[in-house]
Amino acid sequence: MLIPTCIIKFMELSLAISCLTLHQYSYDLTDLPTLMLCSGTYVAYIIVLSGEIVGEAVSAAADAYIDGWWSGCGAVLYGACGALTLRSWRDVPKCHRRSYAQASAVCAIAAAALLTIDALFAFCSASRDDTSTRAKSCKTNK
Repeated sequence: MLIPTCIIKFMELSLAISCLTLHQYSYDLTDLPTLMLCSGTYVAYIIVLSGEIVGEAVSAAADAYIDGWWSGCGAVLYGACGALTLRSWRDVPKCHRRSYAQASAVCAIAAAALLTIDALFAFCSASRDDTSTRAKSCKTNK
């Protein structure tokens, strides 16, 4: 592969940490569902991406389909977080918290785009990979 997946995962982790930090400076207790979705997504994906980076560093990478599933779900969650954050801060007068919230939303949308690309890479590599568990089960059924 042209770009090692560990670099992509590190970029995703950097965006997740940026989102969480900006979210911490801008959270709004009046919009509890968005607060819970964003906080849960950011913290969960910091844990997931850290585990994937460590797994790749010790040559115990996850199956490509599992990696694609995590990336695809992350893309949907980050996209929802970005959209909900932008929507909830739309009518608020300009202030520092609004700027942090909008920056957090933009980082979340950028992370969603990167996770989508990572999911596409994972599924494309899984279809060519002979060591994938799905590839093994398809070969035995034929």
